[in-house]
Amino acid sequence: MPLPKLPFSISGGCNCQAVRYEISVPAFEDRALNCYCTPGKERDDLRLPTVLACQCNDCRAATGSILPGFLVAESSTVQASSLPRSGAEQREWVDSFKLFDPNNQSLEQTYLSVYNSSPGRFRWFCSRCGTPLAYSVDASLIPKEWKWPKMLDIVLGTVDRKDLKHEYMRPERAVWCHFSIPWIRDMLTAGLKELTLHPLTKIDKVMGEDVEDDLKMLRELKSRT
Repeated sequence: MPLPKLPFSISGGCNCQAVRYEISVPAFEDRALNCYCTPGKERDDLRLPTVLACQCNDCRAATGSILPGFLVAESSTVQASSLPRSGAEQREWVDSFKLFDPNNQSLEQTYLSVYNSSPGRFRWFCSRCGTPLAYSVDASLIPKEWKWPKMLDIVLGTVDRKDLKHEYMRPERAVWCHFSIPWIRDMLTAGLKELTLHPLTKIDKVMGEDVEDDLKMLRELKSRT
């Protein structure tokens, strides 16, 4: 399902909330063309951001997920912030290409950290809770004639639930499938037809059964911490 054509926003961040981001998606006609096309064959009806699943070995390992998903956004539409390591609770919001910059000397003062996974390719994560956050590529590696905008590939699972629950956030494409693992690709396209769904952790209960007592127990356990 395509993303809405009217302006909208998407927010998210790491598990401990030290690193946060906000994506301001403009109206469809103001969005950059989706550059994941053969140069010269870009389609006017395909724009950024786009939601996709990646089947490459690197993204699977870097995210620890067999079905890694990404929201590929133009960097200019993303604002981001990180709490300082000093312990202060104030955060400064800046353009993502300023914060998500491996040459940013002030990065070490924040919880946003970067791993140079291969030459010119960067994996971003929260150093406080360990959440994988994003992927970026050094713009100098992209041929200028391709005319790619500066992009930030945001790990889909870090999008806030209030936004992620929308049907339009379902990945509409899968890339790097040439390198996919067959059973994972099958699960991505057809699902697990024999998968049994359990509402919580007790595998003696299936979806549709009453779990109010279990939820009450979980609330009580949480209150003890």
